[in-house]
Amino acid sequence: MPGLGHDSGSTSSLRRVPKQGRSRDRIDEILKVSMHLIGEKGIDAVTMKEIAALSGGPIASVYQYFPNKSAIIAMLYDRYVDQTRLIIAKSIEGIKASEDALNATDTMFDVYYNNLRQNPSTQDLLNAIQADKSLADRDIEETRYQSDNFYDATEQFIPEQMRDAYRRTLFLMFHMASATLRLALMVSEKEGEVLVSQFKAVVRAQASYYFEGKFPASM
Repeated sequence: MPGLGHDSGSTSSLRRVPKQGRSRDRIDEILKVSMHLIGEKGIDAVTMKEIAALSGGPIASVYQYFPNKSAIIAMLYDRYVDQTRLIIAKSIEGIKASEDALNATDTMFDVYYNNLRQNPSTQDLLNAIQADKSLADRDIEETRYQSDNFYDATEQFIPEQMRDAYRRTLFLMFHMASATLRLALMVSEKEGEVLVSQFKAVVRAQASYYFEGKFPASM
């Protein structure tokens, strides 16, 4: 992902890495159809045969790049990671003071939540990721990577003796953010908005403690 100095492995799940534009277009179509089917039917009901048929090619053209459905899910996850990192990068690039950092937590969460709300099939993808141990482990490490990026952008505002605790708190907050978003997308939009608002208040309170040395007077 540009600007973060880390490769999310967006081609690591492929059996064969595409070198021509036509091959890349074929992979994009397979992923697009797969994501649509996941949102429409749920991951368990989706078959490789169906993906091939709806993406406009023989099943051999799917297996040419993806050995199984898990590999497709893994690459969809890679692309989801790239999008998430971009949100984080844009949220932290303007941080110059502790108040900017406080505002960045709100902005980052709002953009992330709105993106997921507009793409409901992502919810099914996230559930599939949590059901796959290898992907769930990768997701934990990705959460650590993202929280470390936010730490690097804000540690200058934290007293040195509090930085280890701050890093651990960020890791926990980033993990809880993902769980909160999944919950918010499973309930009504109205209740989801309330849950998101409450979680943002909790995050701001924690951030205020580290940035300002005290919790807000009211939440």
